Amino acid sequence: MRIGRIAWLGLAPAAAILAIACQGRSPLPEGAELIPADTTFALSVDVPAVLNSEIYKRYQAQESAFGKNRLNFLRFAQATGLDPSKDIKRLLLMARAGESGLAEMSGVATGSFDGRKVHDFLVASGMPSRQVEGVDIFEFLVVEDRCRFCLAVIDASTAAFGDGETLEKIARVRKGSEAALASGDAGRLLRRVSRGAEAWGILRADDIKKRLTDVLSKVRADGGALAALGPIHEAAFSFDTSEPMRVLIEMTATSEDDAMKVADILKGAESLGRLALKEAKPELGKILSDLTVEADTGVVRVSVSIPSSDVATVIQVLGLDRLEQRLTPLRTPPPPAGSASPATSL
Repeated sequence: MRIGRIAWLGLAPAAAILAIACQGRSPLPEGAELIPADTTFALSVDVPAVLNSEIYKRYQAQESAFGKNRLNFLRFAQATGLDPSKDIKRLLLMARAGESGLAEMSGVATGSFDGRKVHDFLVASGMPSRQVEGVDIFEFLVVEDRCRFCLAVIDASTAAFGDGETLEKIARVRKGSEAALASGDAGRLLRRVSRGAEAWGILRADDIKKRLTDVLSKVRADGGALAALGPIHEAAFSFDTSEPMRVLIEMTATSEDDAMKVADILKGAESLGRLALKEAKPELGKILSDLTVEADTGVVRVSVSIPSSDVATVIQVLGLDRLEQRLTPLRTPPPPAGSASPATSL
């Protein structure tokens, strides 16, 4: 008994240290704590992994796939003096409904760079700036008194770029004066995302069930069976870039019973989906052979493997290529000619 007590006394400090470390560890994936509450769509990627992946090499030339995000990311790197392939580890992109959509999102970059040096670099550039909750926001492109491309250093290893309103919100979320997306219902899904995922994201909509009904109609399944169920407001996804890509999607239902019903409907649509893919492209007939659908505590979980060479076809067959239109019902009109500040061209 005495030896046991001595052993416990020796282990107690280690146990205390471990407990403190666990309490201090964020349950959210990296960067998720900075996403503003009104964000409609967010996507986080491991930059080195994605740049070296087959899917990026295959689709990088398609403007519809990456929009202006790649260009804005390179502008950000150039303006901060960073090397995207060496200095930046993680890139988190985010958009709100009614903005310019998925084609031009704001971003948060995390890496091995020195935030203080990047801040000093921006100060030396001579660009005008304003401070929000202790964060200096540098205005590079201003259109009608609204900053359309700004830069800010969030902390020692994190910087952000995008429209001024989003960067202001990020600064307030970081300070705690404005709610983060994770503080609401979406936080439940974000906390389920694997910390090791090379890419993850979250989608919020008035009711994702409507989009799901459209997808089921593409495979001639009875999407009307969803009508009696409660709304599905959030969906999170994650995938790795290895071949074939393993994709995981999770959706929150109003109740556990609704989640079970959604899972049953999706399971019933699985065989029909394989037939639809086979009709569109015969060699894809077996693509859903390892698809699994589960329901647990009000969450519907779908996982499937897809070769990168077939991603575009699957998206088109299921009608997901119109996702951007669903996220951006209102389009920001193009700025009038000559309205940009003359001293802020990139």
